[in-house]
Amino acid sequence: MLVDSRHEPQKIDLEFITWLGENEIPFSIVFTKADKSASGQLNINIKRYLETLTEQWEELPPHFITSSVNRSGRDEILNYIQKINRSVKGN
Repeated sequence: MLVDSRHEPQKIDLEFITWLGENEIPFSIVFTKADKSASGQLNINIKRYLETLTEQWEELPPHFITSSVNRSGRDEILNYIQKINRSVKGN
């Protein structure tokens, strides 16, 4: 799921995350546009999202912080996808 990291938790995003969980649909959260905010505000927004999720979730889904401008987070996401692909092929 893509989440714009410039914003505080949005109701529609939280509702969708809840729906995914209730329907047992695996997902990850990709915080986008990390280059568009000051790092302090970026960290605050992401922390708020994760804190809000811990109110309903025992275990948080994997999450990544990304920027298309400086390509940060790219390798982490690609490695995660490869890991999932290997686990699916192994079953």
